[in-house]
Amino acid sequence: MLEVESLTVPAGRFRLEEVNLRLTQGECHAVLGPSGSGKSTLLRAILGVLPCAAGRICLNGADLAGVPIERRGLGYVPQHLGLFPHLTVGQNVAYSARARGVPSAVFQPHLDRLIAATGIGALLDRRPGTLSGGERQRVGLVRALAGQPRLVLLDEPFTALNDSLRRELWWLVRELRSQWGLTILLVTHDLAEAYFLADRVTVLLDGRVAQQGDKAEVYSRPAVAEVARFLGVETLQPGRIIETRDGMVLVEVNGTQLRALDVPGLSNEVLVNIRAEDVLLEREPGSPAVGSARNRLRARVLSIQFGSPMVCVKLDAGFPLLALITRSACEELNLQPESVVTAIIKAPSIHLLNRKPSSAPATPLSRSANAVTTRGV
Repeated sequence: MLEVESLTVPAGRFRLEEVNLRLTQGECHAVLGPSGSGKSTLLRAILGVLPCAAGRICLNGADLAGVPIERRGLGYVPQHLGLFPHLTVGQNVAYSARARGVPSAVFQPHLDRLIAATGIGALLDRRPGTLSGGERQRVGLVRALAGQPRLVLLDEPFTALNDSLRRELWWLVRELRSQWGLTILLVTHDLAEAYFLADRVTVLLDGRVAQQGDKAEVYSRPAVAEVARFLGVETLQPGRIIETRDGMVLVEVNGTQLRALDVPGLSNEVLVNIRAEDVLLEREPGSPAVGSARNRLRARVLSIQFGSPMVCVKLDAGFPLLALITRSACEELNLQPESVVTAIIKAPSIHLLNRKPSSAPATPLSRSANAVTTRGV
């Protein structure tokens, strides 16, 4: 469907380097990265706004080099939407089809179905300045889809919305994609958004692809420390492998021993990755380990940060460790600073990376309890 091969795009002092990307028909692919990583630069190059210094962009096998923006068959929803303030909503959503000279009899039936699916029928005679943020987003989506594009580009269009509106629109995009078989390329810095909407993700850091693959694999198995930090892995600690046996390794972290799965190519010096949502807490010591919960650590509660709906518990388990639990679990455990608990971590939940000589511990001292968890998404 979409093939981006060895793409290099200069943009002022910034440069997108050797990016490779492939989307299949009907896929939603998210490009993740912090501000300034090159996400929007990549999207603008595909759109045809920025020239490419090297590489190719192909859509359905056709090279897009030299193809004007309006003939690329792309739908585009920019971050600030770009709705025409002097036109009504109805005129805005029909603009691209009419500008290309498509007869109303051809595009109107499809547009009517989109209007019904997104619930903007009552807004057609209003102007963009009178709409709420969520209403404007829906109008922007309809305008992008009205021309029945081969590929839809979403450039962080939900960033300015509050959490409830943002999630409402995520569901809408999911439904539209399912109903119309849309192929979507989304750029975002929001891990939860990417995890909710996308099938696969590409992580861009400093203009280069740092990791690419299935969203669950990238989330649970970051390829390098920089990706782990960007993806918000809460506990990152240097460790040393002291034993390998039966597909497992024994890792020593600041004097504490952990069992983890062996990974081909590991050196003895590793970086231990543990997500806070994978740390379970209990107050009853001495219970036998079950299943793959091979790590049971005596830990002291240092602090508790309440949020909605989760609670972040900072622990001293021989090394700094964060746990993310529900409010009800916190109440049942009667957790207080200085409480002694057992931290339980399954061996498969501990991800090991080879540690560079310059790697340093990167465990944050605090984390918002509003932090994203992919459970139930």
